[in-house]
Amino acid sequence: MAKPYMIVTDITSDLPKHFYEDNDVVWVKHGLTIEGKEYWDEFGSAISHQAVMAKSREKKAISTLQVQLADFEQHFTQAAENGLDVLYVGFSSGLSGTFDTSCIAADMVREKHPECEIYCVDSFGATMGHGIQTMEAVKLRSEGKSAKEAAEILEKKRLQACHFFTVDDLFHLFRGGRLSRTSAAVGSLMGIKPVMYVSDAGRLTPLSKVRGRKASMQELAKLTAQYIRGTDQTVFITHGDVEDDARELAGYVQELIPGIDVDIAQLSPVIAAHSGPGTLAIFFWGEKRL
Repeated sequence: MAKPYMIVTDITSDLPKHFYEDNDVVWVKHGLTIEGKEYWDEFGSAISHQAVMAKSREKKAISTLQVQLADFEQHFTQAAENGLDVLYVGFSSGLSGTFDTSCIAADMVREKHPECEIYCVDSFGATMGHGIQTMEAVKLRSEGKSAKEAAEILEKKRLQACHFFTVDDLFHLFRGGRLSRTSAAVGSLMGIKPVMYVSDAGRLTPLSKVRGRKASMQELAKLTAQYIRGTDQTVFITHGDVEDDARELAGYVQELIPGIDVDIAQLSPVIAAHSGPGTLAIFFWGEKRL
């Protein structure tokens, strides 16, 4: 029988609070600095998704804070002291330094508790692209897989977690250093909407440009229909304070893939701060990312 273990993941995986509670999964908090004030997100209790989006629309200064080393050390130590191993499913190392911090904490705890096996798996994913891998970790544990076995399976499967997204306001890509000021200004005037994906290295990568919001949503739906592996799964859509658009996108997906189950949720405040209001992102299991 496999040794019991704790599953840990980031709050930026955008899973609902009840998922963590129902499945005995531990979360680590990411933070925001807005106009000089720090907020450590815990399912919107520190600052709501809508409040972050309002600040973002006002073009306020917003930056993000990665998980603190002490948080990882605390959770990993708690597991060790309770006779548990650890499986951490981490936010993409291509988007944050958090995963590297988890590895440092794991080494620290292993020195004090050599009997505790700690496996840190880089999801190369974000929001629900990271979330579906955490869901898979829970499934593997329920099937009796050890922490090591689950980590090995996730490392083989993680590049099948597909992420596609679009943004409504190019300013946020400029602010994040992914677009020049001139390109953002010209693109906005022309109604250009970029379609992007998360690469095998876990980085935001341009895919195409379309004109108009509706065209960008239809492109996301087409990509989903093209890359999805089977229809016996749920397609996840997350959004930056645009639920009506998310529902419209879900409709386009269901037109192309009749009978597919679609789940809609808000982006966590930390992710939403990066991508801005109007973001639409879609996630599912495919054969490969691109």
